[in-house]
Amino acid sequence: MSGYDVLVVRSRTRVDRELIDRAASLKLVARPGTGLDNIDVEYARSRGIEVLNSPESLVEAVAEHVVLLMLSLSRRVVEASLSTKSGLWEKERFTGYELRGKTLGIVGMGKIGRRVGELCSVFGMSILGYDVVPVPREVVEKLKCSIVDLDTLFSSSDYVTLHVPLTRETSRMVGKRLLSLMKSGSFLVNTSRGGVVDEAELAEALKAGRIAGAGLDVFESEPPSGPILSAPNTVLTPHIGGQTVEAQSDAIRVVGRKIAEFFRAG
Repeated sequence: MSGYDVLVVRSRTRVDRELIDRAASLKLVARPGTGLDNIDVEYARSRGIEVLNSPESLVEAVAEHVVLLMLSLSRRVVEASLSTKSGLWEKERFTGYELRGKTLGIVGMGKIGRRVGELCSVFGMSILGYDVVPVPREVVEKLKCSIVDLDTLFSSSDYVTLHVPLTRETSRMVGKRLLSLMKSGSFLVNTSRGGVVDEAELAEALKAGRIAGAGLDVFESEPPSGPILSAPNTVLTPHIGGQTVEAQSDAIRVVGRKIAEFFRAG
């Protein structure tokens, strides 16, 4: 690391104190995409090293993936496809649910959460929102949503989607207590960070039939292991929410532009 001015990483590389201390010339750490939990941002900035990313580039891809998981769970698409490919024709078995008329709870009203709200409002869903910071009035009016506390959101929603960073406060935030508040016919979707959900408690809730299903694109450890892999009524994808041709191209382009602007300003 010595002698380099810029370090560009993705999600797997840990930019910790040890690495930062070895990077005597480092001025900037950049991550194409969203999330900075693999970077010790506070320590880097205390050493005069700027940290940036490009979350705006993944908004559309991740928001569409959330809707994909919701629809896949509601219509049991994965199970129906496997059944049909095996030679069966189980039409009556796969009666599903429409999104229309259901309530969506969005935990985290940032760019992705808002975009999910926009897409789902087209389906005729009612929107509930929660965030630790005030949600601008224009956002509330545009989405025609109600801002509620976390307990109300979990107890009132047919679908709950998570869009929060992984911090000390959010680590395993969705555990036994919040899961117990959810309706028996409701679904949980997580495309943010795996550590936000207690997977063991989620697996138990699914096996006991306390909630109807879960769509996960992120996991406490990746690749995932443990009881979540055998839990029923799940759609599990390998952290591909932002894996579209358009999003990946834009992520690199945006970060490249920000790096150039950083050094021009300096």
